[in-house]
Amino acid sequence: MVRPKSTLFSGGAVLAFLAQATSAASPKYTLTQVFNSTNFFSEFSFFSDPDPTHGFVEYVDAPTANRLSLAGYSQDGVYLGVDYTNTTKTGRKSTRVTSNKSFTKGLFIADIAHMPASASSSCGLWPAYWMFGPDWPNSGEMDILEGVNTQKSNSITLHTAKGCEMANTGSLSSTKLTNGNCEGNTGCGQSTAATNNYGAGFNEIGGGIYALEWTDDHISAWFFPRNSNTCNSLESASPSSAPDTNSFGTPLAKFVGNGAGNCSIPSHFKNHNIVFDTTFCGDWAGQVWEQDDTCKALADSCEDWVGQNPKGFQEAYWLVNDIKIYQQVEDPSAGQTNWGLGIQRKPDEERRMRRFEA
Repeated sequence: MVRPKSTLFSGGAVLAFLAQATSAASPKYTLTQVFNSTNFFSEFSFFSDPDPTHGFVEYVDAPTANRLSLAGYSQDGVYLGVDYTNTTKTGRKSTRVTSNKSFTKGLFIADIAHMPASASSSCGLWPAYWMFGPDWPNSGEMDILEGVNTQKSNSITLHTAKGCEMANTGSLSSTKLTNGNCEGNTGCGQSTAATNNYGAGFNEIGGGIYALEWTDDHISAWFFPRNSNTCNSLESASPSSAPDTNSFGTPLAKFVGNGAGNCSIPSHFKNHNIVFDTTFCGDWAGQVWEQDDTCKALADSCEDWVGQNPKGFQEAYWLVNDIKIYQQVEDPSAGQTNWGLGIQRKPDEERRMRRFEA
């Protein structure tokens, strides 16, 4: 695959909204926020502090990301990449961005065309699309799309302070609850089975849509592969209507708080910012390096491999088409904004990246 070539940013893309008629049995949502190539880098901030998960990474600020072409717009989507040209002894340059706005409850629809992963080797990678609140872990964390090294399927995990036990009643039968106690770093996780919802398998099909519904009673996640019926209908639906989660089918993962579980979701989850990042090694990918036969055959340590093999990370980038956030509001007209309509995305052999205004 040919990598993006930098050209000056000359305008923004518009998006086609999802939606289906809302049924009486599901929450009545109103579109309140859209992040896409018309506004993404004014709505998200770059994180350039040391990695809290102790990764072998150097997160860069916005001017550096722009100058090194580690972030920008490509194929009318948002590109977030890493350095794949230089060796390093201190950590590979990468991007981590956080939404300026925070959210409590709602339906979060993320159309992602590519995630950091490679068919040849994803060793050392730890990408994540996630949400978290202030004073971690007291306001909670939701890891929606995350994994490490040669992992083939997505791991969906919640993290809270003490006192939150979740059940997975209502999840796909192939999804397994690995731990019900959501407290701290381990969290309560669900491991999925499909190989097209994460990593190289995800990229091979052009990604798809991840939907997360957050209510007082449950937190549910769905994945709709590119060109699936649901993905197509969400992409082409009228912008004036709202999604009906009853039509989504069985969630890929469902966390039940009250009832089958023992967790007050409103008490443990609030004011979440959205994050995309790509780190390396660290507290997860690095800790399990020796347990992965493919990875440990490449180098004695995760840091050695990541530092000395930049070409291994040419596919370590996010390409996000858009993120749409629906919430329940008292005045539906308050959420209606002319975000721009009519985008026609076409896959290009050569994806040219446009810089953003840092």
